Amino acid sequence: MPNLDFSLILSSPINNLMELITDFENLPKYLPDQLKNVKIVEKNNDFTITEEEIVFSSIIKNKIVQQTRHLQISQNSINSEIISGPAKGSQITIKFSENQNETKVDVNVELKLSLKAKFLSPLIKKFYKTVVSGMLYRINADAIKHASSL
Repeated sequence: MPNLDFSLILSSPINNLMELITDFENLPKYLPDQLKNVKIVEKNNDFTITEEEIVFSSIIKNKIVQQTRHLQISQNSINSEIISGPAKGSQITIKFSENQNETKVDVNVELKLSLKAKFLSPLIKKFYKTVVSGMLYRINADAIKHASSL
């Protein structure tokens, strides 16, 4: 299945970005058209499992519900594995690193799709890049607002 790698440069500090990206239940506010709902199913010291309701809008409107296990693998990195739904087995890794006075964000998506969902592969690949980039830019804007209010 296709891999998707891309990077972004954001102006917020790593710790602010990590705090917002791991506030799972608030992620729909950054993607209201695509991410309709996120609820925490299980949370412990090692990982958090969430259930997401995602809407793909194109010629065909398609809604999926999936569960994802999120594991913070370092202070600056998170790995999310989709554990149910048509993209079961997919991995999304987001790493933050200092880049002068900015933060570099590296995103790697290993996309795995069920046979039934493979025909949506080009749409889903584009969706992941658009959605993750959009979410990170909106999180960055929130982090900037938060930092300026301190």
